[in-house]
Amino acid sequence: MNISIALHKSLSKNKSGWLVRWLLVVGILATLLAACGDESPPTPPPGANSPTSGNGPAATSGTGSGVAQQPAPAGQPLPTPTPPGPDSRRVLTIWTAGWKGNADYEKFLNDQIDNYRVRNRNMTVNWLDFGDDLANKFEEVSANPGKPGQMALPDIVLFGESDLYQFGALGRLNDMIGLGGSGLKDEYVSATFEALRYGSVYYGLPWLASTRVTIINKTLWQQATLDPAKPPRNYDELEPMLPLMVSKTSQNVTPCWVKPDPLVDFMMDDAPVYSVSGDGKGLQAAFPSNQTVARWQYFQDKSKRLVFDRDGLTKGYADALKKYAAGQLVMVLDGAPLLPGLKNSNQELYNNTLVVPYLTGKAGILPLDIQGWAIPKASKQPAEALTFLRFVNSPENQLAFAKFSGVSVPTLKKALTDSYLTSQDEPLAQARSIMAATLDRTRPPEQTLPAPLKPAEREKLLTALYNAQSSIWGKDTAPQNALTEAAKVWNEVLKAKVSK
Repeated sequence: MNISIALHKSLSKNKSGWLVRWLLVVGILATLLAACGDESPPTPPPGANSPTSGNGPAATSGTGSGVAQQPAPAGQPLPTPTPPGPDSRRVLTIWTAGWKGNADYEKFLNDQIDNYRVRNRNMTVNWLDFGDDLANKFEEVSANPGKPGQMALPDIVLFGESDLYQFGALGRLNDMIGLGGSGLKDEYVSATFEALRYGSVYYGLPWLASTRVTIINKTLWQQATLDPAKPPRNYDELEPMLPLMVSKTSQNVTPCWVKPDPLVDFMMDDAPVYSVSGDGKGLQAAFPSNQTVARWQYFQDKSKRLVFDRDGLTKGYADALKKYAAGQLVMVLDGAPLLPGLKNSNQELYNNTLVVPYLTGKAGILPLDIQGWAIPKASKQPAEALTFLRFVNSPENQLAFAKFSGVSVPTLKKALTDSYLTSQDEPLAQARSIMAATLDRTRPPEQTLPAPLKPAEREKLLTALYNAQSSIWGKDTAPQNALTEAAKVWNEVLKAKVSK
């Protein structure tokens, strides 16, 4: 189920303009402070629904407004409601990925920064967004900190789980427990805090998260003589239901849409993807194995018989939404991303949709998509950075952000008691409620990868697996052969790492 906005522009180009703007801001701040009797930060208003494509919250790094956004040009400044303070202020630098161009995200963080400045007049914040290039930029700078002519590392960075895991393994991120004390961990759902750990180091503060849920067309489900009160809990329970979905519904109906993912599938089956080599000194691919071959053989057989939609691998959630809305799918096994679009396009079917927990595997865990705030070891002011993060990453702010960032849920325990996450009066609410209830039995699939890996190495390993998987669906390659080819790439990468 793998995140440059500067909050102010340089005013040095026009000294007189700088003075005028600074005097105006002093007046505005004086008025604001005189009028402000409530010291709590304002809660940003909810925005529009998130788009129906994409993988969960990844919602937190996407385009929650539901409007197509332009990719973020690396290093481009963003305007901010207030200019930076004088040179005597201490500067915290934040790096994010993909927040530029999303009005809800920009307003949220700008509002939080401005509120923090009012309460901490000796601090200001510089915010940069690097879009899809965030991990590569962090790798480049953190590999050679202090290199002449190179930008400084940030004090705070918002990463997805995969980058957090790898940079944590490289030892480039601070231990949050060391900075904030052991009590910090107790504030979060345990699985989400554990998701941001490598060895004994907890290298991130969890932000929003999501896991998978399944959606079912209740009319087609009942046509198949199946009980809505008894959805399948795993693939074993699903198996005897599939022939009924085929025989009892019309020919243009496919029982399941599923988007296979090698790391997710292997993690849920408790099948390791790498192991220690025979000499005990290196790593090697742990596939093909009986488990991995069996899992891929299962998917291939079901797709050949048109029980699983063959487009599930090559097409995205928009295609699944189109088919589900047209009544051509009984189930979508990872259906949460479809719900906002379904609500807008087919209200009748939306109301007739059953939302249930995702199928579990041998390991009994679900895949977790999560983002987290990290403080690089190179930060010269980690204590101040943590203070700012505690200010931004509050239960109130997590809840407010969740309301406009797609189908995702907070990770702080206090935020999960809100009715927004406990109500089950309609399908989106049911999805959120299931996610919140199952959050403590999740794990990021990326933690099954070897570590540490550089971004380019990780990409090479994942591409080999995805290409192999595509060949069994699109070219009907035997799973044993496809996995063997992927293993060759893995062993080359892992051998090269050991040889260094």
